[in-house]
Amino acid sequence: MTAAQIQEAMCPCPANEQERLQEVLHYRFADGGSEKALDEICGLAHSLFDVPLSFVTLVDANEEVILASCGAGDRPIPRGDAISSWAVLSDDVLVVEDALQDARFHGNEWVQRRHLRFYAGAPLIVRPGVALGTLCLIDTRPRHFSASERERLAMLAALAMNELSRRRTIIDLRRQKRLLAQATRLTKVGSWKLDVRNDSLTWSEEMYRIFELDRRVNPTREFFKQTLSSASDTDAQQAVTALVQAGKRFDREVEITTAKGHRRWIRCLAEAEWSEGRVAHVIGSVQDVTEQHQHNAEIERLAFRDGLTGLPNRALFHERLSGAIAHARQTRTSVGLIMLDLDHFKTVNDTLGHDAGDLLLCLIAERLQRVFGENNTVARLGGDEFAIIMPDIKTAADIHKAVERVMELLRHPVEHDGRNFSITASAGAAMCPLHHENPTDLLKNADIALFRAKLTGRNRLIGFQPWMRLAVERKAELVQDVRSSLTENHFRLFYQPTVSLAAPCQVTGLEALMRWEHPSKGLLTPAAFMAAFEDTECGHHLGELAFDSAILQMRRWLDEGVEFGRVAINLSSAQFRTGNLTEVILDKLAAAGVPPSRLVLEVTENTYMGWSAEMVGDALRALHIAGIQIALDDFGTGYASLTHLNQFPIDRLKIDKSFLRGTRDGAIVHAIVTLGARLGMKVVAEGVEDAEQLAILREMKCDEAQGYYFARPMPADDVPTFLAEFQTRSDGDILTVPTNPQALAQVEETQQPTCA
Repeated sequence: MTAAQIQEAMCPCPANEQERLQEVLHYRFADGGSEKALDEICGLAHSLFDVPLSFVTLVDANEEVILASCGAGDRPIPRGDAISSWAVLSDDVLVVEDALQDARFHGNEWVQRRHLRFYAGAPLIVRPGVALGTLCLIDTRPRHFSASERERLAMLAALAMNELSRRRTIIDLRRQKRLLAQATRLTKVGSWKLDVRNDSLTWSEEMYRIFELDRRVNPTREFFKQTLSSASDTDAQQAVTALVQAGKRFDREVEITTAKGHRRWIRCLAEAEWSEGRVAHVIGSVQDVTEQHQHNAEIERLAFRDGLTGLPNRALFHERLSGAIAHARQTRTSVGLIMLDLDHFKTVNDTLGHDAGDLLLCLIAERLQRVFGENNTVARLGGDEFAIIMPDIKTAADIHKAVERVMELLRHPVEHDGRNFSITASAGAAMCPLHHENPTDLLKNADIALFRAKLTGRNRLIGFQPWMRLAVERKAELVQDVRSSLTENHFRLFYQPTVSLAAPCQVTGLEALMRWEHPSKGLLTPAAFMAAFEDTECGHHLGELAFDSAILQMRRWLDEGVEFGRVAINLSSAQFRTGNLTEVILDKLAAAGVPPSRLVLEVTENTYMGWSAEMVGDALRALHIAGIQIALDDFGTGYASLTHLNQFPIDRLKIDKSFLRGTRDGAIVHAIVTLGARLGMKVVAEGVEDAEQLAILREMKCDEAQGYYFARPMPADDVPTFLAEFQTRSDGDILTVPTNPQALAQVEETQQPTCA
């Protein structure tokens, strides 16, 4: 029955009913039944007040529970019929001298059917304002109840309450004892007590389990002392002696061998009890912390060890590097730091699978440890990146000798799944204090040297030189300058036409090329700020600017009726890293109302094969399906294989301009043109500067070309005029297009794409 239902039954509830019911729960004892002491109190009330019925009750939410009685049974009474529900409203004794004359109770079932006429109930008070139930008296005839009788009834109720509290305390103690026993088993904690005066030792059941002792064996002081301190651990021996003789607190973790020969770790806490100025007893606990030690070791392994190779990870590497540098300062010695990356490791993963890659990493870790030994730290920082700390080295020659041995070991082939393969590595080195005494800066310098090793051809060790850091700092300054110019809108797009070589020649499209209108250096091509594209933030913002500007310009030309064909925009790795490139491009085209077929996306081989090739491929496939053409830019200068031409959605191959400059490159150009034709791809030659190059390309049946022979990159406003004049001048013969002979002599600095 809810509180509202009780109210409907004309049974009142105290204002603090929820608090009162919470207390009642603590006195609804699980073992139930009547208590002899409470029955005796009921009997005393029966005799003292000369009534036929007396009860000790608890008033619960739904009923009045009879805990003890004299003259009646112990069946619960529905709370709506319980007059005691009124008695718990206050701390005073409730007296109903004649229930038939009381408007509150004359319709009560006990009054009508059981002929109850008199009721006196003294609340069982836990604390002021909170009553559990009553000690109540019932008679079948009306009677007067004096003030002194009320006082005596209240005193008996207090006795009943004391008995309930005593009973609750006993039950709570039993529960606590059971919980403590369970807790000691679960936490593997045992307790013990040593009587120093007679050397008697007593301990709990859990101690037998911890030490795996037969319960028939009586523990001795000597056994316990030997357990806590091995013969070789003089500190522990002294601590035990200080505990027993001087009462000094003992707190130590030790490894023990149990009676069954198992190794365990225990933690022992002990303190002394003093009597008459000396130690009388030593009381302590022993906890089996073996699992905790194992967990800590596993946590340390996970926190400080690489999961694949077992080498120290980045966190432990930094800790050891700081320690090695601190030691070097004290001893005035040098520390060598080597950063090592595997060359083209991603190709191993892509061609042979990740199993082969993992096997290779483990073998590299093993070979590095073989070369550098235990006195040096070999760490795996992530991916294919390793680091080696060499303390107490004398000269840089020590580093070079060790790395040469590593390079030699790497040349030994690795066998996986019936196939042999080998790999090379690039390394950068720095020394402390020669190159820096701060761990962070020393690591940065070694990284800079590693970058130079990769930049200069890989498969080599480069030692750090101060000028290398200057180059990095200049790059940082450039990136900051680019960020400022992005904010101030100093970048704009120029457009260079792409021309079909088959008659009748036509402008088939335009390539969007970024230009930087530098406040002090004038108009700059991307060659001057190429490093900014390598910065994720700058590369992303430059790419966004190129897209927004080109799409807006296409919309204008469409509105003006300018037939520009397609516009090609270069994509950088930074743009793919956003993870939502496909949605962004299609949303921009849709918002501007530009058909996807008007757009060509140019991607270099290194972008295809670089960061997350799978993500790049997925994004380009989705864009290709939407109707956007995909061009592989600077073909032949990267490291994509012919296999990748089938794996990725490619519509156009762009021959890098470097292949048009040498006479011996003609065969390469012809091979690329033939390959494109066989694969159904358009082939575009970049950097065409003279009629001789153009004639050779036409003879090879190259599809399209672009370069200064046709036009320099131009502002968007010049494009409509150029397109109109081109059609008029060409008259079907592409060899008559140029009208400015100086164009071939005054070659602008190296062309660069919008985003490299």
